[in-house]
Amino acid sequence: MISLSFQRVLIGSMLILLGSMLSAATSPATSDATIYVAKKIITMASPEAATAVAVRDKFIISVGNLEDVKASLGNQAFTVDEVFKDKIIMPGLIDNHLHPAMAALILPMKFITPFDWRFPDREVAAVQGEKPYRQALKDGVAKSNKDSWFLTWGYHQYFHGDMSRSFLDSISIDQPIIVWHRSFHELFANTAALRIMAIESDHVAGHHHVDFNRGHFYETGLRVAMAKLAPIVLAPEKFRQGLELTRKIVHNGGITTIADMAAGGFNFEETWPIVSEVFGAAPFRTLMIADSRSFGSPAGGAESLKRMARLQALENSKIRWVKQVKLFADGAFYSQLMQMNPPGYLDGHEGEWLMEPEDLLQQARRFWRAGYQIHVHTNGDKGTDVVIDVLETLLRETPRQDHRFTLHHLGYATAAQAKRLGELNAYVSAQPYYLYTLGEKYSEIGLGPDRAEKIFLGRELLDAGVPISLHSDFTMAPAEPLKLAWVAANRLTASGKVLAPELKLSRDQALRAVTIEAARAIQMEDQIGSITPGKKADFTILNQDPYAVAIENLHKIPIFGTVFEGDIYPIQ
Repeated sequence: MISLSFQRVLIGSMLILLGSMLSAATSPATSDATIYVAKKIITMASPEAATAVAVRDKFIISVGNLEDVKASLGNQAFTVDEVFKDKIIMPGLIDNHLHPAMAALILPMKFITPFDWRFPDREVAAVQGEKPYRQALKDGVAKSNKDSWFLTWGYHQYFHGDMSRSFLDSISIDQPIIVWHRSFHELFANTAALRIMAIESDHVAGHHHVDFNRGHFYETGLRVAMAKLAPIVLAPEKFRQGLELTRKIVHNGGITTIADMAAGGFNFEETWPIVSEVFGAAPFRTLMIADSRSFGSPAGGAESLKRMARLQALENSKIRWVKQVKLFADGAFYSQLMQMNPPGYLDGHEGEWLMEPEDLLQQARRFWRAGYQIHVHTNGDKGTDVVIDVLETLLRETPRQDHRFTLHHLGYATAAQAKRLGELNAYVSAQPYYLYTLGEKYSEIGLGPDRAEKIFLGRELLDAGVPISLHSDFTMAPAEPLKLAWVAANRLTASGKVLAPELKLSRDQALRAVTIEAARAIQMEDQIGSITPGKKADFTILNQDPYAVAIENLHKIPIFGTVFEGDIYPIQ
């Protein structure tokens, strides 16, 4: 039985998306083609650069030099547009794993983080060290409205020292305070916050991922806190403002396609209509890939599949649900709660499971047999062993061609695992930013230098025949594909140190990982990812050539704007 509230959400979403579809259907088709000329066009389909691309009715119809493109149009009417004559055109950049709802929740918070952030509405300076962090936290609370919640994001124990309920109580016993971890997978609450959330010790007694005395909710325990915090952090107007800022950030990154990788996990019935409205008007498309846990129990059972199928019927050119699903293995890399094989963590702590291995297998089996493409969050080498075993079992039980089973993040893995992944025809959507932010710190704490320098396996995966794309998992990394490509091609840490240079991606491999390979990992390579006749007219417009600048400066290339389905969207 589908809940009445879910039916209302579904009907409301249908009306929003139907309106978009009718608007598109009633717009007159453009009879003339537009030929954009550029200093250089990088197609990702041919090593030869072009200088002209013809577009009509949202699609690419020809690419090459200007005279050849004109000739290819025959008697078709066209105009030549020189707006990009001094620019570089490349395929629209793709981020195949980020979380708009999570970003919208986080962005309104007070940022106190180990590294700088730059947003359209503010710049955030890094804070490192226990004393500076605690002072910044105290100053933030002192300047806040005492009648409202104080929420901050970016805390990390290895950069900021210990955190506890008692310390937060020392700042205020009356004002509710939430300190959200840099991983997003955990938070700390003071006594006032626990009181308002109506969470008492007996409510969470025995919960493996809640330490009530410390006010600490982590991994699966985060869902306990989120159930109570949702009215605060997902208040409609605040959530809408966060989504609108996220939309601007994605566009500023030169991105024309994103995948919301775990859609439906944030108070879905209230947030989805806002997401569909705000992102339905974005200058990029959004693929909604469902969080397996969010649409009924058992996940992948008949009822959850029905609910997900109904969402897949909601479709327009900007936002749509697809027959793909996200599952979870081990804990967060930023929390250092990923599951590690021996020797484990050097300080003796242990990782955590988001799904116990047997539960992961059961869920994956249901979705696999229902024909879904499966994406799995995994971070440590022990977690990755489990995920590879799951894929091996699925292929043995129910063989499938071109399954595109994709491992996401893959913070630390081994060469032997890369070989197994290649043999099983698995894909990887990697998070290279872990190396930049955590490579040196994890060398000191937890992993040691030999393993920490191999964070983000890079070239080893490609050599094993594993297709690799890159993602931000925003806000785990900036929603800037060129910056992700820069990390992958340079293997630089935040201090400028190079770790395991033999694992660098080439410039071309790194750029393909945020274009055509990113499209392939979400089954869209026939529509986007290269500048090829018949594909969507999605372009990222650059002021410099990413194949000509010094590789160390790849992330500094100014982005002029984007073209999405033939329409120009300059960056303001």
